[in-house]
Amino acid sequence: MVIIVTGVIGIGKTTVCQKLVETVRNQGYTCGGILTYKDATNHIIIEDIQSGEKEILASSHNTYSGPRTPRYSFNPRGIDFGIQAIDKGIDSDVLIVDEVGHLELRGEGFVKSLELIQTNKVKNSVTVIRKELLSFFLPQLDVVSPLIFETTVDNRNQLPVEIGAILTEQWR
Repeated sequence: MVIIVTGVIGIGKTTVCQKLVETVRNQGYTCGGILTYKDATNHIIIEDIQSGEKEILASSHNTYSGPRTPRYSFNPRGIDFGIQAIDKGIDSDVLIVDEVGHLELRGEGFVKSLELIQTNKVKNSVTVIRKELLSFFLPQLDVVSPLIFETTVDNRNQLPVEIGAILTEQWR
């Protein structure tokens, strides 16, 4: 099953994924992959869902020599860390990739995760894609007919429960 969680910047997509990990694990299933979020210094932190280890993925302070977007410079070590976490998570019941964006549109970053999904190399996946970028990624994922959930202020607390129920229902 391929699930996309979408929504505008700052609406709670990562929080939905964090709660989904908890929900799925409480049902006895495994999760792998990555979560990303901003810290107090405006760095983007990447977390390996399986190990809990963290690394700096990007900075708005033009600190790193890796790929760049208009807002961030990316840490090559953080990208490698994320790729390794995704690779480790392939055999999990649910692979979560939070998130794919501008780098992946250019064939960089975590683009490999999209290839894994397209070729059915993962059991189930939850991929976060910002709403404004969704139309660029859907043609790549139309082969797998994803279920799309838009995160809003009204549904962000219920969404992890809904997605968790859909995932666990197929395992029964």
